[in-house]
Amino acid sequence: MNHPYLPLTASERRRMEKAIGIQNQAELFQAIPKEIRDQACFDLPARTEWEVKKLFNHWAELNTPVSQFVSFLGAGAYEHAIPSALPYLVNRSEFLTAYTPYQPELNQGLLQAFFEYQSLITELTGMDVANASLYDGPTALAEAVLMVYNATKKTEFVLLSGLNPEAEQVVRTYTDHLPLKIHALNPNPADPGNEALTRVLSGQTAAVIVQHPDFFGRLTLCTALVNQIKAAGALTIAYINDPISLGLLEAPGALGADLVVGEAQAFGLPLSFGGPYLGFFAAKKDYLRNLPGRIVGKTTDQNGQEGFVLTLQTREQHIRREKATSNICSNQALCAITATVYLALLGPTGLKEVALSSVQNSHYLYTELTRIPIVQGRSVQPFFHEFVIALPCCPEDLFPKMKAQGFIPGHKLPPSAAFGANAFLLYTSELRTKAEMDRFCEEIERCLQ
Repeated sequence: MNHPYLPLTASERRRMEKAIGIQNQAELFQAIPKEIRDQACFDLPARTEWEVKKLFNHWAELNTPVSQFVSFLGAGAYEHAIPSALPYLVNRSEFLTAYTPYQPELNQGLLQAFFEYQSLITELTGMDVANASLYDGPTALAEAVLMVYNATKKTEFVLLSGLNPEAEQVVRTYTDHLPLKIHALNPNPADPGNEALTRVLSGQTAAVIVQHPDFFGRLTLCTALVNQIKAAGALTIAYINDPISLGLLEAPGALGADLVVGEAQAFGLPLSFGGPYLGFFAAKKDYLRNLPGRIVGKTTDQNGQEGFVLTLQTREQHIRREKATSNICSNQALCAITATVYLALLGPTGLKEVALSSVQNSHYLYTELTRIPIVQGRSVQPFFHEFVIALPCCPEDLFPKMKAQGFIPGHKLPPSAAFGANAFLLYTSELRTKAEMDRFCEEIERCLQ
């Protein structure tokens, strides 16, 4: 590992190893399973361009995209129809090649696109301000926790039951070395009055995080809940995992939420085996100067001409360094523009139709599945486009059999007191047809016999 082009000397490396408490560099890789480390081979033979292309094509063919199935898998990443015009507009070279618009006089078009994106997010969420996007939903949520901690100096946060477990994991990773206490409430259908929340709220509670709709599809955010949180002197952070719901549901800001963050992958971004995705971040104007990332503003120059600029940059990491309110100093530029084009193509009516179709399909599928004698419905609360069913037992070959028939039958939930040992989370969007859902019910009933 003594490569001459590395900018560190052997003594400097030893000092770094001592500082982080390891004996040698090999210890850094102990987290990788031994069987993977033992099989790792870095003796790569020289190949021609065409050989490399064939090799990569072969590897790509080992993956099966969700689009080849009739999929009922959601759980945080959602398959929606993408208008044909969208990729042709987004793939324009002006959008593909631009990165950081630090010279506003040369980037007016890009800055205007970000300004339109911010305006759409604030309108959908019912908030006053939004930034020009973040990396993805979970990191946007983690940034919201850090922002509230810095703004309030309170050290306790409550994760209401039903938060996406991956988002929770990211929040815990971001806050691992901070003096914060995270209370995660377990799902409990028998606790509609949020008695567990009442028990953990205190004067040190900075904020309560409420996913809406939650990971199990339930509609959880309401004015009564927000008032309960507000009465304890805490803020409400609404986490939206599929903002298609905002085309139909009341805006979180209208319900009293203080911050609204989430994942905007559903706005025209394909599943793409997990990314890149798009995090959005909106808040009341009281927190304008605390927002992480970039904000684009509209102004006029000395000649009275309208123009767009990056504003409030002093809070950014690249200028204030350790005094910055956030280490984020970038955004998902192309993904944010994709979301903007998607929303512009659909318009308010189109977005509402997509949301309504998703709701109608999910409730139809839930009704049809629960007519099967062995299938038990677990979504007793109002739900949006995801719901939970349970089985007395789950055949080991259920998923292989259903995949062989062209279906992905949802996401198997870990055993829990709330839903039992064999619970499944299923999702539908506007893409599913009645014929597909009927055939799915027939196949799953056959597999369960």
